[in-house]
Amino acid sequence: MSNDLTSKESTPPDDPQGKIDKVLLIPGFCEPPLFLWPLKVSLQRHCDDVQLWPDRMIFRNLEKSVARLQSTLQEHRSSGSIALVTHSFGDWIARRAITESRSHHVSSLVSIAPVMQAGIVPDLLHHATGNVIPEIAVMGDPLRANCDADVDANVRRLVIWANIDMYVRPVELDENSAATVHHLVGSHLTVAMQPNSLRLITQFLFPTSDIP
Repeated sequence: MSNDLTSKESTPPDDPQGKIDKVLLIPGFCEPPLFLWPLKVSLQRHCDDVQLWPDRMIFRNLEKSVARLQSTLQEHRSSGSIALVTHSFGDWIARRAITESRSHHVSSLVSIAPVMQAGIVPDLLHHATGNVIPEIAVMGDPLRANCDADVDANVRRLVIWANIDMYVRPVELDENSAATVHHLVGSHLTVAMQPNSLRLITQFLFPTSDIP
């Protein structure tokens, strides 16, 4: 029996950039990279190059973070493509980098509990700290938080929401979006490492692989 509460699925476009041969994991706000270690281990069974994207956990220079990722996404590749798997605020960085890139090699984007609309905790932090913390300043501004919500129509997308989430609120994507959306039983933190999430992500990125 599925652990999904609800799901909306659509058929994503064919991958125009070849087989995925690189996966970047983009952590969120105040999130140690090791938090995504279970996901890294799971995906390494299907891809040799799975990396945790190095960035500050808090007080990022957002422009520099976006520019660094953008540069990586635009690096010349003779074959294959890049998949991004993001959690929380990491998705905002990824969406901005994709949008700012004139050309990129991203074929797939997995957004786990992405920042598009702030939940209770960021709202409280924004009231307490104002715009001192760059990440909280973004989450406290509905227009900035939701920017590039639909990203690039040519990028296959999986969006996973947790049904118990104090950090972000689910957002309805454009009805023309090619994203596959799942709502899972879990919290903002656990949904990134739950076995059902790991299976969904692996099946989405590597559909021809043998997945237990």
